[in-house]
Amino acid sequence: MADKRLTRRECLTRGAGAVLAAGAAAVGGYLLYDPEGDAGLLKLSDSNARLNNYFAEVDFPASNPRVSIATGDERRIEQMVRAAVGGLDPSLGIKRFVVKDDVVLIKPNVGFDRPPYLGATTHPEVLRAVIRLCKEAGARKIIITDNPIESPRACFAKSGIRQVAEAEGAIIVLPERGRFETLTFRDREPDWRKGEALGRWPILYEPLAEATKVIGVAPIKDHNLCSASMNLKNWYGLLGGRRNLFHQVIHNIVSDLALMMSPTLVIADATRVMMRNGPTGGRVTDVIPGGKLGRAAVIASVDPVACDAWCYQHLLGRDPAKLAYLKLAHEKIQDRIAAGHRRFGQFSWKIYERQGLIVTTSV
Repeated sequence: MADKRLTRRECLTRGAGAVLAAGAAAVGGYLLYDPEGDAGLLKLSDSNARLNNYFAEVDFPASNPRVSIATGDERRIEQMVRAAVGGLDPSLGIKRFVVKDDVVLIKPNVGFDRPPYLGATTHPEVLRAVIRLCKEAGARKIIITDNPIESPRACFAKSGIRQVAEAEGAIIVLPERGRFETLTFRDREPDWRKGEALGRWPILYEPLAEATKVIGVAPIKDHNLCSASMNLKNWYGLLGGRRNLFHQVIHNIVSDLALMMSPTLVIADATRVMMRNGPTGGRVTDVIPGGKLGRAAVIASVDPVACDAWCYQHLLGRDPAKLAYLKLAHEKIQDRIAAGHRRFGQFSWKIYERQGLIVTTSV
């Protein structure tokens, strides 16, 4: 009879699967930002929204670097951003990715009502530099959006993101109810035993539908549920619904997000790295410029998986081989690549290093 007993891990996993199935099947209610509970329930249209591949139109040479690291003084953030993006293409820089009349959606992490120095959100000066680069490349419109955990208006203001966006002429799109659509991620129920989480789920779709290019700009920080919040976890902020349902299968959902979103490029903000007590933090002593590097840094990449692996090891000082969602993300993306989907998703940054596809600049 012993072989028929369920372990505690199996019980938790099966329970999580049941919770996710129930949440996905609930037709009437999806919870957006709502600290009060069920007061935020709303109905969404029964759409079949799907996301574009925002990397597909980028003519990216096979010989170009996949990961570009720029380190420098904390007072030289714009120079670091320019150097990191420029490292991916020394001849064209941002113009390799953004062209005239593009509508660029920039997705920072604005999840919490925290000031910039605590490292819980994207540094506003990193965002400013990215906006300026996109304008210089000829972008027709630049959209900034996120679906924060706490009050959206308070989060955008306290983080400094709102002020920078307004000063630079970018448009902030807040997570209002009419802007969500149900994304058909899979045409069947997700199989949690295979590391799947998303079937049909509400997503902040309106700005994504308008965008021709998408750039993720994520702070690097500790996370109490999945060990680290980096580029892949940043897409969590596009989800609506009862996001807390995913907590017990957090590695499944983060790896599904890696499959869901094919960004034009990602930019990791390591100007301040939250080493502990993430994702919210709250103490200055939790934050170190550049983390284990010991120097502020900005990392640009066309491969979010490899970039996260590099950041996890060099900034947080942890072993990427032990971060479950990275391996899952790699496996899922490789299946998609095999089916003809154009993107990158390498589990080991060391492969790129051996190929000479990682560059480092000091500014």
